[in-house]
Amino acid sequence: MSDFLSALTGDMTGEKKEETPHPVALTIAGSDSGGGAGIQADLKAFAACGVHGASVLTLVTAQNTQGVSGLEMLPEHLVRAQFEAVMGDLRPAAAKTGALGSEAVIGTVAEALSERPIDKLVVDPVIVSKHGDPLMPERAQRMIRDRMLEGAMLVTPNRHEAEALCGREVGNVASMKEAAKRIYDFGVQHVLIKGAHFDKIVRDIFFDGTGFIEFGADRIDSSRVHGSGCVYSAVITARLALEDELPEAIGFARDFISKAIENAPLVGRGIAPVNPMHEYWT
Repeated sequence: MSDFLSALTGDMTGEKKEETPHPVALTIAGSDSGGGAGIQADLKAFAACGVHGASVLTLVTAQNTQGVSGLEMLPEHLVRAQFEAVMGDLRPAAAKTGALGSEAVIGTVAEALSERPIDKLVVDPVIVSKHGDPLMPERAQRMIRDRMLEGAMLVTPNRHEAEALCGREVGNVASMKEAAKRIYDFGVQHVLIKGAHFDKIVRDIFFDGTGFIEFGADRIDSSRVHGSGCVYSAVITARLALEDELPEAIGFARDFISKAIENAPLVGRGIAPVNPMHEYWT
């Protein structure tokens, strides 16, 4: 029987050609009511990369472009229930963590991931802002280091987060490399210290345990940068779900975030968010 007749016979008997499941990426993070960072930014970045986004919400913030006016942690049992629901059905090919917020939630997420591991796990350690302001107590910061890094594919701290994780100042490329080595020793497979500004160049240092790769871009003079770290790590995660190799995923994400900043629209009266949907807006 010809391929045409086989296909026709299959259609007539109600048989359907088996579909390949679409790639899924998971974000475990907090909600930004202003839509610029956190879960909202991650899901937009996933969608822009052609990946279905699933989410586990850890906390809810009341915020806009001018600041945060409220925050509420979700109970640990609800965080765990979201994770189990996603993992029991959607089976993400890659995942990232963002703002976890409290020691209790960090412990819950770490335990859940140890019981249902995701090989392509990106840890974005949301512990210190890009301006150097602590986002959680030191004890919780240490818990991120001690409970979340071991076995993860990649950790993506900004310069200040790298300082908090390794306990040393990061002020130039040489110290970024030294910090990356120290963070690698906590058991993570790869380290990417991102977004350090030196000499009008944005530099990211990648370390795989044996050598370094430097990713860079011209610094864009813009105040529309809210959520840039979230989007950067989310795009890496999405590209991993699409089966990119890690350096390729990082290179794609570095170019993506530059365009997301360049094409960020005016939103609000404070620090506006980057635009993960830049390829689709006119």
